[in-house]
Amino acid sequence: MNISRHSLIFGLSYALDIAGKNNLSHSKSTTYLSVYIGREIGLDESNITELYYAALLHDIAACNIYDMPRHCLDGETMIKKLPFSESFAKNILYHHEYYNGSGVFGISGDAIPLNAQIICFASAFDDIFGKLADSFNRNLFLIVNEWLDKRRDLFSDIIINAFETLMKRESFLLDYFNQETKYILADKLVVGDSVHYGYDDVAKYAHCFADIIDCMSPFTFSHSQGIANLARKAAEYLGYDKETQDSMYIAGLLHDIGKLYISADILHKESGLEPEERFEINKHTYYTRKILEQIYGFEKITEYAANHHEKIDGTGYPYRIKGDKLSELEKVMAICDVYQALTEERPYRGKLPADKVWEIINDMADRNHLDKSLVQKIKQAF
Repeated sequence: MNISRHSLIFGLSYALDIAGKNNLSHSKSTTYLSVYIGREIGLDESNITELYYAALLHDIAACNIYDMPRHCLDGETMIKKLPFSESFAKNILYHHEYYNGSGVFGISGDAIPLNAQIICFASAFDDIFGKLADSFNRNLFLIVNEWLDKRRDLFSDIIINAFETLMKRESFLLDYFNQETKYILADKLVVGDSVHYGYDDVAKYAHCFADIIDCMSPFTFSHSQGIANLARKAAEYLGYDKETQDSMYIAGLLHDIGKLYISADILHKESGLEPEERFEINKHTYYTRKILEQIYGFEKITEYAANHHEKIDGTGYPYRIKGDKLSELEKVMAICDVYQALTEERPYRGKLPADKVWEIINDMADRNHLDKSLVQKIKQAF
């Protein structure tokens, strides 16, 4: 496995944006603003690269976005599990600290890392103006200036002055408020990063994002890890090589990453889903694909992960792919998902005994929802 750090983080950052849903380019826009401010200030490229990734990942504790102290603390904890320096994590911990000490933890002045100060400014700006694409005119320009004037005590002079200088270049805000470029702003920035990850480092990110997914619902807290273990076990039993087993494991960890788009009220519901709620939850595999397909080198992983609700007879979702168009390992992932779900506690039922689980799976195979021959092989593997 040889995955570009830039591609991996850029793709996964979209998952953090859909978790909010209100602004589907927040991480990208925050990064755009941060890097331009950093370069205007005169940061060297090493610091710019750190700032770039910290801005993309600043909301990594997305499931705690309404509890700011926990959001920041959990974000720092998650970042420490990833292959970054100790100082990098402080940018996440302190990204809601204001220069005058009125932030989450009351840290003030230059005690706040400069990159964290920049991200705080950029994120605060995008929280207000991020949903106003294609609305830039002189009146909005004056509103931006008014916003800036009212918040001078919250940010250092060096950041305020850099932003005011940038605003004098028409292209800076025209790009920011342009709908056509809104979702690719961060990718337009040239960041000198040639780092590539092997399996071990990619797995750290996958575990981190699996934790984000599973913390959305206490009833499926270990669901992604369970799927990953089963998928690896099945691939090994079927004779696939180590690299393929690793890919199935990563796909298992990330197969439900699109659930970050789904309302927690639906995920936590203790009774059966209404038709409109089922319609919403069925979107999650679509968003799993949209996130993972942004990562170069994840092509097979994307297919394994995103097609786990497709059925042999073509009645699955979201693409209605028939069995002859699905690879063996995509069919395996579907069986693993059903097995794991049936053996877990859910709000509306307890976990089922093994004989009942296989009775249901065999019935799904008889109805041409799951591959019958693979069901028998995987039963032996498990």
